[in-house]
Amino acid sequence: MKLSEVLVSERHKVGKTQQNVAGDLFLTRQSLSNWENGKNFPNIPTLIKLSNYYVFSLDTIKGDEYLMKQVKKDYELINLKKAKKYSLTLTVLLVVIILMAISMSIFRFGIPVTKFLTIILLILSSVLILLSYKFLKFVYKNYKGNKNAPLWVPKAFGMI
Repeated sequence: MKLSEVLVSERHKVGKTQQNVAGDLFLTRQSLSNWENGKNFPNIPTLIKLSNYYVFSLDTIKGDEYLMKQVKKDYELINLKKAKKYSLTLTVLLVVIILMAISMSIFRFGIPVTKFLTIILLILSSVLILLSYKFLKFVYKNYKGNKNAPLWVPKAFGMI
């Protein structure tokens, strides 16, 4: 069943207007109208709110192919944002480590300061290795057991 049909029938079952439902869910009436007319679709969190509000299972809209494509697209966008966060963290950490190593070689620090900086570098390097492992595990989770998995991080993750 299409999402638009489900939304209209469920709204009629509860006997509310678009304005009432929009007010209850903190949405605009125009957005709700567009969803009911099939012009566009809500994002995943809003879709869950709607299913909870109307008390219908999301399984009922599985047949709506266009909606499923949109949901998949939203899911990929969420994963892309997570990957960008990981890659930004890794980059910043790597830059800090490199700057600290360069500063240790350029400036002549006393022995206590050098020991302290060495310990800090060791800790930061360990964190970098751990985050790199988690990042690669996250990026390649869809390729588990796939012999055709790419050797490098896919371009979609903004690393190339």
